Parts: sequence; structure tokens; C-alpha cells
Amino acid sequence: MTSRSRFTHDYARWLALLPAAWFGMAGAAELSWESCVTLTAQQNAALRAAYDNVRAAEHQARSAFGGYLPSVSASAGHTKYNPSTTSSTYTASITATQNLFAGFKDQASVAQADANTAAAEAALSIAKAQASFDLKSAFAALRYAEDNLKLADDIIRRREENLRLVELRFEGGRENKGSYFLSRAALAQARYERLQALHAIAVAQETLARVLGKDDARSVAIVGNVPEAAPPEKIDIEALLAQVPEYRQSLAQEKAAGEAVRIARSGLLPTLNLTGTAGRQGEDWFPNDRRNSAGVSLSVPIFSGGSDYYATQSAAASLSAAQANRENLTRTLRTKLQQGHTGFVQAEVKRTVDREFLEAAAARAEIARSKYNNGLLSFEDWDIIENDLISRQKAALASQRDRVTAEATWEQAQGKGVIP
Repeated sequence: MTSRSRFTHDYARWLALLPAAWFGMAGAAELSWESCVTLTAQQNAALRAAYDNVRAAEHQARSAFGGYLPSVSASAGHTKYNPSTTSSTYTASITATQNLFAGFKDQASVAQADANTAAAEAALSIAKAQASFDLKSAFAALRYAEDNLKLADDIIRRREENLRLVELRFEGGRENKGSYFLSRAALAQARYERLQALHAIAVAQETLARVLGKDDARSVAIVGNVPEAAPPEKIDIEALLAQVPEYRQSLAQEKAAGEAVRIARSGLLPTLNLTGTAGRQGEDWFPNDRRNSAGVSLSVPIFSGGSDYYATQSAAASLSAAQANRENLTRTLRTKLQQGHTGFVQAEVKRTVDREFLEAAAARAEIARSKYNNGLLSFEDWDIIENDLISRQKAALASQRDRVTAEATWEQAQGKGVIP
């Protein structure tokens, strides 16, 4: 057995020991892009959490309206005055209390709850944009990994053909041993890169499964490609900024912080309550003697140990921090929008350039192979052209993946995506 045959045999025997089920997708139902979008919208854990946070905020907003409504309570009691006698009193009453003024706390609480709901809704939009980015990136990564495996197989076949050609010339005395060894090493490198491609498929499956909300990554198989849209030629950053959910969230958080200041200040203001009680009292159950009352109470805070004052100062500081955060975020988002757009445009152009280079490299390689076979080209020059072809094939494949990721980044910068 020749050294080349022994190398091929050992590699094949070692590769057979790898668990094919780990890499393969046999038996897995193929998922189209549309199916992946539907599964993500239904099963993505981050999206479910964001929806639950919106519902919690909505319930909290409804709860805040309770301050405008009266509170009603019922009570019943039995009092025995002396254990040695039978004298006792039964009481039963219903009390209603209506707050007339609480230092503007009720209005501020409702406004704060509305702002928190708006912030939660903006967070949901952020989660949708993130899920869309994750889905597009993961789908493109798996498509790239699968196509890269096919390319790795093509490269191995090409390297094997090249090795046979060099070996024949070496055995015929027309090529040196170094060229033969280099061709054999190139084949080993191609087989190693195929192993990397197999591993990349497993990782890409795990990544896509997480986005889809699936636990069995081996059941994830895809068909088709991510739909594409052309990048816009010009953008209006200020107009886009107003629609970005992160910006809307920061405005809502600033609004909530402002209402927190009003809530804290309410502790420094008087409160006014109207109370009415309808009750009965007597020595027997159910008592017959009516005891009804109504009244108005005014409570004026005088000293609370400084807690209300410092709570107000703390809320004011939080409001100032929220304003500063909003200003910083605004500038950051402008940069993010500009970078997202330019990256998208450049990725579109780079894909076109890489495809043109690939076309040129393929033509050169075909001509170079013929020349080398006929002794019109040296091995060194031929090897350079062959390596350039393989590099261009890899670059064209990567630029297709990067183009999809760049579009997803641009959509995420705007807070948009494919998740309804």
C-alpha cells in the first residue's frame, strides 16, 4: 500500500468512528424560512417572556386606577365584657372610604403605570427585532455550514485529482518530491476543513434550535434561503430614530421616572378622605340597633423622619439619570443606524465583487490545469492559481452569509424584523 493510499485509508477509518447522527439530519423534517418564522413567533422563550411582561404591565396599569375608586370593607364582632356574666355585645358594619385628595398620587400612579406599559411594549418590539436578527443569522449560518460542507467535498475531490496528476508526473520524473508532498498536504488540509464543516453544522443546528424554541437540535433541517431586500440608497436618521423601540422605551422610562417624583412628593402633601359606615349593635345576633356615621378626615403630614423628603430627592435623581440615559442612547442609536445602513450596503457590494472574482478564478484555474497537464505551467504557478480558486469559493460563500447578517443587523437597528 502506497503512502497516499495508507493516508486515505486511515482518514476514512477514523472518520467512520464519528457519530454520524450528531452531524446528519436524516429523518428530520425540513423547515422552510416561513416555517421557521412561525415557530420562532410561537415558541421563542425570549418572546414569550416579553409578551408576559406586557401583560403584567397592563394589569398593573388597571390596578393603578384603584386609587380613584372607593374601598369597601365589612366587619363583625362579639365582645364579652365580664366572663362571670352573660353581658355581651354584637356588632356588624360596612364601611366605605373614598379618597378625595392624595397629594396627586393617584394621577401620578396611573400615568406611571401607563408609561411602564409603553416601556414594556417597546421592550416587546426590541425582543421581536432581536428574535428576527437571531433567526436570520442562525438560518444563514446553517445554510452556510451546509453549503460549506458541499464545498469541502468539492475541494477534496479537486485536491484528490490534483494529487493524482502530480503523482503521475512525479512517478514519470517530470515533477519533484516537494510538489508531491505539498499536494498530499493540501489534500489533508481539505479533509480537515471538511471535519470543521461537519462540526459547524452541529453548532449551527444548536443555535437555530434555540431560536426556534426546540430542544432537539438534530431535528433541525432547513430548505431554501432567507428572502432578501435591496438596501435603501438614502436614509433619514432622525425620522428612523423616532420609530426605534429602544428610543421609545427610553422616553417611556423617563416619563415613568418623572411620575415617580410626583408620587414621592405626594407624601409631603395632605390627604382628604370621605368615610361612611352603616352598622348595627346589640346584645343578640343579628343586632337590631342601628349605628350609622359619615365623616370627612383631613390628614396633614408634619414630620416623618425625613423619609418623604429623601424619597423625593431620590426620585428626582433617578429622573435626572433617566434623562441622561435617554440623551446618550439617542446618540448611540444614530450611530447604530448609520453603521447598520453602511454595513448593509457594503455587504451587498462585496457579495457582487466576490462572485466576480470567483468567476475569474474558475476560468483561470481551468486554463492553468490544462497548461500544467501539458507541461506549459510550473507547479508553483499552478498551485497559486488553484489556491486562489479555493479561497475565492470560500469568500463567495461567506459573503452570501454576511450579506444576510448585514441586512438583519440593519433591520434590528431600526427595531424591525420578520416577527409579526
